[in-house]
Amino acid sequence: MISKLKKKRVLVFGNKGFVGSWLSLSLNLFEANVLGVSLKMNNSNYLSNTIQFKKKVNTIYCNINNLNKVKKKISSFKPEIVVHLASQPLVSEGYKNPKKTFNTNIIGTLEILELIKDLKTLKKIIIFTSDKVYENNHQKLNEDSKLGGIDPYSASKSCQDIISQCYNLSFLKKQMIILRSGNIIGGGDWAENRLIPDIIRAYKNNKKLKIRSIESTRPWLHILDVLSAIHLIINKKFKDNKINIFNLSPKEGNQVSVKKILRLINEKTEIKSLKMNVIKNRINEKKYLKLSSNKIKNQLGWESELNLVIGLILTVKLYLTKKNNLFLETKKQILDFFN
Repeated sequence: MISKLKKKRVLVFGNKGFVGSWLSLSLNLFEANVLGVSLKMNNSNYLSNTIQFKKKVNTIYCNINNLNKVKKKISSFKPEIVVHLASQPLVSEGYKNPKKTFNTNIIGTLEILELIKDLKTLKKIIIFTSDKVYENNHQKLNEDSKLGGIDPYSASKSCQDIISQCYNLSFLKKQMIILRSGNIIGGGDWAENRLIPDIIRAYKNNKKLKIRSIESTRPWLHILDVLSAIHLIINKKFKDNKINIFNLSPKEGNQVSVKKILRLINEKTEIKSLKMNVIKNRINEKKYLKLSSNKIKNQLGWESELNLVIGLILTVKLYLTKKNNLFLETKKQILDFFN
């Protein structure tokens, strides 16, 4: 299956973020032709800011709300596949900057869809949304569960999902796949107010870890399993003018509480006896969130491979890797997983 990626022309929006950088590197390693569109990432700890990544992956620096200036470059690349990963990805940031969140996740998506509408070489669009699109009723969620949006971030992702479907049925009429993923772990995510990056920062700086909801249950999925799903979908032929929606979630044992994540990290990695400060959660977050990925398993044969312990060990190892070895360790994890 991996060999089929060779020479495929893939345009990745948001290729310098956490998921985007892993995806761009993995596609490059398997000889796909990748062009990225992204904002610059200021944090030097990001994979996408390593010298090796910059040499491997061609990136156009541009805000997705201002794509007209790069339209010719994108058109001349002649992409067959577009992957949309660009977003404001945090629930907490949605409360701080709701206008920015809506502008990026809704209007930014609209700008991307308008731009790719005229690409004659385009065959397939992959839209990456979130498990937060659902109206969470504390049941295990499947693709037919009702969409919702009780906070700005969740509402923006639900809108992104609906707008993408609208554009494909009304204008694009291509193969469109929407992926609604659970919480993704793996080294390289340095966002504020996310559990794993916050753990790493607290450990490195010898500070107390601030925890909002220690009993919250989430579906924890390693980035390598996410990549395997996207690779599979890139290679799969779907019907044009049809929307294919899939949840990406781990196996049942990986859908656990924050409390258990902390215990496993303490037991299985070199991060020990981390001091914590449980703070009052001032944002409206659901305590229980579980996804079913039976649909993608039944239709495409995909299911997550890494159990939670191995995923956490790989994640912590990469976070604690020295900066000058980050690219090589990420590359090794990708090749070891797929080979």
